[in-house]
Amino acid sequence: MKTLPVLIVATMLLGACTSLPDNPPKTPVVHAENKIMKQQTIKSKYRFEQTVERLTAAIQSKGMAVFATIDHQQAAKEAGLDMQPATVIVFGNPKAGTPLMIQEPTFALQLPLKVLVTQVDDEVLVSFNDTKAMIAQTNINYTQVENTLVGVEKLIIKTVSE
Repeated sequence: MKTLPVLIVATMLLGACTSLPDNPPKTPVVHAENKIMKQQTIKSKYRFEQTVERLTAAIQSKGMAVFATIDHQQAAKEAGLDMQPATVIVFGNPKAGTPLMIQEPTFALQLPLKVLVTQVDDEVLVSFNDTKAMIAQTNINYTQVENTLVGVEKLIIKTVSE
């Protein structure tokens, strides 16, 4: 008798779990401000692949390391799902980031830096976290990052718009 209620609850819990549809709906582009972390999003004048290549080369040309390149579209494909092209480049310079993390240990959650390249319809969009927003709740001053983090913002914008 005790197993019957357990079986009923287990059946209800399993019934509550649903799988994703075979063809999930296309995600619309919503240009809204992220209330947690402000991001900048700009349109690239280059094709998706060119944008990823140009950003990677520009980052490396400034002496920064590319720690990872994450191809979300490929990962989705391997999981049997479809999505728009989306690649995240994870990069940084330990000589620049380490002093910031020593001063503000939780800043390690913001580093290394990341830039997203995605394509929605015919637009290639490049998104990255805004430096002022990144340091807003820390004891890091803007003057400490204007030649590093702010420089990265300028590099990204220049690379995809010129």
